Amino acid sequence: MDEPKIMTRGACYLTPFCEHHIYEFIHVIHPENVRELIELGHANVKDALTEIVETAEVYLVRDANGDIIFVGGVYIDEKDPQMFALFSTKIGSNFKVLARGSKMLVSFFDKTYNLMTMTINARYEAMVNWAVWLGFQPVGTFKREKYQYVDFVRCNSKKNYVSDKTSRPVIH
Repeated sequence: MDEPKIMTRGACYLTPFCEHHIYEFIHVIHPENVRELIELGHANVKDALTEIVETAEVYLVRDANGDIIFVGGVYIDEKDPQMFALFSTKIGSNFKVLARGSKMLVSFFDKTYNLMTMTINARYEAMVNWAVWLGFQPVGTFKREKYQYVDFVRCNSKKNYVSDKTSRPVIH
């Protein structure tokens, strides 16, 4: 594949997620992510991914075989960058690749953002644990429709950033 390799870790690499990747990713997106996108109000996965390309800073991580492991990025709103991730069906078959790719993405965002937030549906326990492993701290919960969500914040440990109220209880 001839695409820019922004960062590499082992045989994994990070590259910008573009519109032409949508059709490739649609066929391998994890069923839990499909369900979550529909629950969030998207009509279908293609429309959700198109919106992501148009409204977020988004990247994908590929493994040594060139397969997409996950797509992740940040939405920039008026307050704080909100990190998100969508995983492929390969998530369960190679945790090391997922771990390397996840750390690579967070490390990349640390170069730009002083802090990031994340909101995860509490019923996805593995995702909640993944966020904590990446250095995100839970700072609260809320209920939206019938689901409980956990809010997380991650302060960039390389920058002493503590001006945001949600980050103040977090130990740096």
